[in-house]
Amino acid sequence: MFKWGVKIVLLISIGMLPFVTIYACSMYKLTIDGKTMVGNNEDSWGMDGRIWFEKSTQNQFGAVYVGYRRNEKPDGAMNEYGLVFDAFTMPHKSNIPDKDTTKKDFAYNHLKKIMQQCKTVDEVYIFLNNLNLHILNGSPLFNGGMLLFADKSGKYLVVEANKMTLGNDDTFLLANFSVADTKDLSTIKIERYCKGLDFLKNKKVENNLAFCTALSDTMSVHRAKIGDGTLYTTIYDIENGLIHTYFFHDYNRRITFNLNDELAKGNHSLNFDELFPDNTNYHRFVQYKTPQNFKPFFIFILLGGMLFFFSSIYFFIQFLKSLRHQVNFVKLGFAVLNFALCLLSYVLIRNQSIFYFPSPYYDSHSVIATTASYLPYLLVLIIIPLILYIFHLFRHMKWNTFARYLLLVNTFVYILFIGLSIYWKMFHFIL
Repeated sequence: MFKWGVKIVLLISIGMLPFVTIYACSMYKLTIDGKTMVGNNEDSWGMDGRIWFEKSTQNQFGAVYVGYRRNEKPDGAMNEYGLVFDAFTMPHKSNIPDKDTTKKDFAYNHLKKIMQQCKTVDEVYIFLNNLNLHILNGSPLFNGGMLLFADKSGKYLVVEANKMTLGNDDTFLLANFSVADTKDLSTIKIERYCKGLDFLKNKKVENNLAFCTALSDTMSVHRAKIGDGTLYTTIYDIENGLIHTYFFHDYNRRITFNLNDELAKGNHSLNFDELFPDNTNYHRFVQYKTPQNFKPFFIFILLGGMLFFFSSIYFFIQFLKSLRHQVNFVKLGFAVLNFALCLLSYVLIRNQSIFYFPSPYYDSHSVIATTASYLPYLLVLIIIPLILYIFHLFRHMKWNTFARYLLLVNTFVYILFIGLSIYWKMFHFIL
């Protein structure tokens, strides 16, 4: 029995480990009079954004990369021949074709190899066409990805798990949606993408830094609740080898790097928060703690979820035992409540966006996440009657000792959950 209990706890712990965080991004490519500019907004809750430079070697091109300190794999890059790429998070797709067993599998470390060996989008296409891209589809539990490449000629390549799409339009915008699965791009309703399209329709398209900065600003994200949104912006002037950077959706401050000059300094890395130390919105964002960026909260939510899971099973068994004598629907109620709170714990660990979007939270992809966002309201409504009921149980020595104290511990954790929900502004009237 003990071994089975350990196995259950381990399964719950593994199942509640964080998803690959869903990062929303946007990107555009403008080619006017033979000159190409590429801009990217990295919309994420990461706090460790960085930019780094890796010099050329005898067999490898030099390049600039952007991404995170926690991960050596780049999320975007430009090499010395003007090939640019950026990565997008994408939901898992169902029913994509089976792997071609004659091909090797694509791995994310191939991205550096591409930037070190390819000069054009056509070369990237040939490189990737010899690989299975199924890893980009992720899994039902973990999100996949999408890649966008562009080069000096103005050509671009969208790479997805089930298709690669080549294009050569003068203007091209992309956000976190599948180009391969979208027959009509006008049906896309992603706000930052639509804002970008409207901006291009209502302005004379220019290929200079001022225009690209305004377009990046238009497509950026700045949420009201915590001030989060676009972590960093890069605008690549491919012809001149310039990388213009902005931090945390502040487009009044810019730092520009010359790729050749930086590569001449050798390999080196710079942190965005140290390059732009005076960003007030960023400091406010960093001070806001969630289970994803503050380990004590993660441990508390994880242990709370385990407690709720155990309590749900225990009170349900107690309810079934009561059927032999006098039916105790109160214990059934606590079993259901704890099961629901176990799901809430699951959502709080797996879905980072619930902490940053307005409450009650709505997730078009998850009924569980949407429903769970109402549970803190339920806890507030029942907490006083629950405390009075516990006094009643202990005063009249009802239920067995273990059941009474288990309910007492649960109630204490409920109160802590309410406190955290207030801190996370999960009650509409607090916003």
